[in-house]
Amino acid sequence: MNTIHSQTLEKANEAAIYNLYLYLAQKTTPADQESFRSIVAGLETASENWQTPDWNDRDIRRLRLLRNAIASNLSLADSRIGNLTRSKSGLTACSFTAPNGDVSVIFKGTGSGEWIDNGEGLSGIPEENTYMTYGNNGEVISFKSVPFDYASDQQVQALNWFRRIAAQNGWNSHTRITLSGHSKGGNKAQFVAVHSDLADACYSFDGQGFSPEALAAFEAQYGSAFEARRQNILSISTDNDYVNVLGKRLMPQDHVYYLESSMGYHYPESMLDHNGRFRPQCEQGKLSRYVEMVSAELMDMNPFVRQYAALGIMNIFQKYLGSGTPVNGDKVSIEKTIAGIGVAIVPFLHHLHEMDFRYKRSIL
Repeated sequence: MNTIHSQTLEKANEAAIYNLYLYLAQKTTPADQESFRSIVAGLETASENWQTPDWNDRDIRRLRLLRNAIASNLSLADSRIGNLTRSKSGLTACSFTAPNGDVSVIFKGTGSGEWIDNGEGLSGIPEENTYMTYGNNGEVISFKSVPFDYASDQQVQALNWFRRIAAQNGWNSHTRITLSGHSKGGNKAQFVAVHSDLADACYSFDGQGFSPEALAAFEAQYGSAFEARRQNILSISTDNDYVNVLGKRLMPQDHVYYLESSMGYHYPESMLDHNGRFRPQCEQGKLSRYVEMVSAELMDMNPFVRQYAALGIMNIFQKYLGSGTPVNGDKVSIEKTIAGIGVAIVPFLHHLHEMDFRYKRSIL
């Protein structure tokens, strides 16, 4: 079992608390440069009548975790928020600057309209994307269109957002910057980390990987810098999380860690105890291993076949877990969705039978 170094563990734990906050970021509107302590106090005030539809039991548990976490960590409590961008359908992100000047940039998980975009990131089908360069006032000074790019629209949007706020804030190689995100946010953080030389560390919490074609494109684009940048990326997930194993990993295998889960498998708070501390490290769970085997088989498919499974399944999630209109005008036809289910069902059944057989054999 891989073991996280204590100093890295502490830094990652702080990043996990910032990520938990983003799941409550729609509840209040903090002032720019407001302290985290003040933000949490404002959330507590807003939650006093939590029986309203705006607050539920999970929100209250998350708020209590935030309160407990900052109570014993002055660096967290006195850090100040900036660059808050909130969208229910797409990008939600912000930064926190600690008293010592360290910067944490955080990306939230899948917005209500981003499910199909998840499928695009795993499909391996190229599309045209535009990458921006910004001036100190946030103005576009140049752009580059890439017609055969293996990134999704929302991955590129996250990178362009980071480039803009980095320019506006004057961040450079002397600024200590940590990127992090949960679920799709973890994938966005990884994407920014591999495309930017400003990131000192990146923590992907339950965050999915990429298509094989995307990883090959990263390596071809950055050469030796690709290996250096992927060494800065860690994956930290709950034992049976089923999202971090989707796609191919960008980080080295010895940078993959699992923590015992307290509730559910894919909530950002599942890896935290009641004080907001990481739960104990452990081995990868059986459910996570099963999904990983299914994903590996899908990733080995020709991308023109794989896209049906990736987009079809995510279109179902968009319809039943998302809400409103998908971002970027993403659409998947009923025919493609049905075909996608047909493509995906074979590896699901194949590995389910394989695991059942292993289990039965182990108890004979």
